[in-house]
Amino acid sequence: MEPIGVFFILLGIMVLRRGPVFGVSMLILSMIFGSSAALILAGTTIQPAHLLLGFTAASVLTRPGIWSVVTARLTFPREGFWFVATAAVGIVGAFILPRFFAGAAYVAAIGATDGPSAPILVPLSPTTGNLTQSVYFIGDIVCFLVCYIVARTREGLEAVTKAALAYCALNIFFAVVDLATFWTGTAFLLDFMRNATYTIHDDTVVNGLKRINGSFTEAAAFASSSMWAGSFAFRLWLGNIRPQLTFWLAMINMLLVIFCTSTSGYVALPVVLAIIYAESLLRLVRGGPLPRSVYAYLAFAPLLLAVITAAVLLTPSLAETIYGMMQDFVLNKGTSQSAAERGMWNQTALETFFATYGLGAGIGTVRASSFPLAVLANLGAIGALTYGIFILMVLFKPAIRPLDWATIQVRAAVRIGCLVGLIMATISGTLIDLGLPFYMLAGIACATCDLETGARKQTAETVRPARAEVMG
Repeated sequence: MEPIGVFFILLGIMVLRRGPVFGVSMLILSMIFGSSAALILAGTTIQPAHLLLGFTAASVLTRPGIWSVVTARLTFPREGFWFVATAAVGIVGAFILPRFFAGAAYVAAIGATDGPSAPILVPLSPTTGNLTQSVYFIGDIVCFLVCYIVARTREGLEAVTKAALAYCALNIFFAVVDLATFWTGTAFLLDFMRNATYTIHDDTVVNGLKRINGSFTEAAAFASSSMWAGSFAFRLWLGNIRPQLTFWLAMINMLLVIFCTSTSGYVALPVVLAIIYAESLLRLVRGGPLPRSVYAYLAFAPLLLAVITAAVLLTPSLAETIYGMMQDFVLNKGTSQSAAERGMWNQTALETFFATYGLGAGIGTVRASSFPLAVLANLGAIGALTYGIFILMVLFKPAIRPLDWATIQVRAAVRIGCLVGLIMATISGTLIDLGLPFYMLAGIACATCDLETGARKQTAETVRPARAEVMG
């Protein structure tokens, strides 16, 4: 038991007393503690978010009549059905396939290392990852369900949106604390929360810049957190939802992606901004009233890009500095030892997929360096199909009834957050687990599609005035 774990156990007891809405809000905030261990069991880190998830699930799933909602979400052909089907394929495979295909390929297994953190190739066989990753994946399903259940009410949706924005602010706060404690030599003050059994890279400096890891173990994890937080807030700003707050949360989080010196962040940021720009263009083409922020983004984004490009080209010292950073973090990344190792992981993951005749090796057997390859190697073709259907439904399923303006914008924002998680995982994800924030956002996205409206039932007539009001 760690001291921070005592705090979260007390918070969990408070969740049991105050109810599901408070519980899910605290669960979202707890996801920021990516380098913390609430409990350490036989060398395995139990993070605060996973500990609090148990209390939140108990608070949500013990409510009268709630299991009818759960079973409805898990029935064919809804998203929950495909999510549970994916888990079933992976977990059954985890306890059968590594034994059946033992020695059929060499893999970068979870738990097998050649030093502090670099996995070595070992013959395919059962590993501790089969158990731990199966448990984590079940936790992902629980997180998805509890967030869905709470966010399907007006009160719950407002609460989880506020909690997600508070997460964005906390991400900035811990980045500032990380930099301040590093440059003042007081990083030891954060030892109480940087207590996980993982390797924590909190003192790396590249080209004079401290690699920001905030409350996470490394810069890449911090970049992933900043990317989804910034994109979520930015899309809310484009929907005119709390514009003054969401604009600054978006801008600062995206700037942190640039300054944290993460290669995956540098690759993902322009891709995500281009996707949001294309979506804004589509909204313009479709017609109808739009907030001024959409017009501002469409007009000034290309202009700002041109000004920045001209400033860089006309300032040789600045251009040289930026080019050097791009050389170190992007252009020459493919020739680094890390890139060679990750390329080897991807190669062995693909070889494992074919060596197991497309069945995969089961959850937690193979480590890759790209989410799609990790899915193929661990879940096989069947699991990849069910997982893909789940993700596509989260991203594109339409609502079953007309929604008000604010709900439409929140749904778009959480879907952008999910898309960011997929992009980051495709660049450098090692496992099939996309992280609790992804499944939290996925649960909210599904909840907005069949939101309970109660007495304030929405119709097509009530949607139009809500949209017009934004322009007012």
